[in-house]
Amino acid sequence: LSPNAISYEAFKEQQALLQVREGRREGLARSPRSLGLSERMDLLLECLERLQSRLQSQPPVRGDTAHLREQIRENSLALGELEKLGVALEGIRAQGEELLAAMQGLSSDAALLEQWGSLRGRCQERERWLRELLALAERFWHGLSELALALGDTQQLVLGLEEAGGEPEGRGGQSLEWAALREDIDALQGELDTLGTLGVELMASCGDPDKPDVTKSLDDVSGTRHGPGGFCATCGGGMSPMSSRARVAPPDPPQCH
Repeated sequence: LSPNAISYEAFKEQQALLQVREGRREGLARSPRSLGLSERMDLLLECLERLQSRLQSQPPVRGDTAHLREQIRENSLALGELEKLGVALEGIRAQGEELLAAMQGLSSDAALLEQWGSLRGRCQERERWLRELLALAERFWHGLSELALALGDTQQLVLGLEEAGGEPEGRGGQSLEWAALREDIDALQGELDTLGTLGVELMASCGDPDKPDVTKSLDDVSGTRHGPGGFCATCGGGMSPMSSRARVAPPDPPQCH
């Protein structure tokens, strides 16, 4: 045989082999096993896209603890769904790796795994952020409530001294009581300043500096009628008697469950 004839025969054998491989691949693609894997991958893709849509349409985060706990609960549910989808994806990968390779479908499998990993990472990051935000909110609201109660107790002390006829600049034991009261009020003012900083941090962490529930509660406690500044003026004799003012009530933070 001539070299050209040998080359032609080799070419024919190669083409025949390619046809066999192509026929086998098409047969695999039409097999029930292949169709079942394809349907499962389509279903998993729909589930991932639905979860992705949920994560992208999250409501704005508020600074109250009840809302944050609800957000953490919903995020944990999403993480649970992603874990189940991850198990299903690994099952498809383990059961159909050879079949998917023959169908050149590994790229689709890898794309699903990449999308799943991205969503899982986002959910985990959001949960860490929400839990840090919840801890910050709990510190703020608890501290604000404690401060309001302390201000109420201080107001009662001022009322008691005034009703006893004591004056801030008086002599004797009452003068010492007024001095001790001033120290307590200074400490309360320091706590209020700290809470103000904490409130600003909470609002900034929520992603929106305009949080009326936070600012209103701070204003209610630090207002000129009941705040430490008002008490200081009273102790200094520069304000009207405390008996003419309303009692200090604790702030009404959002309910925690």
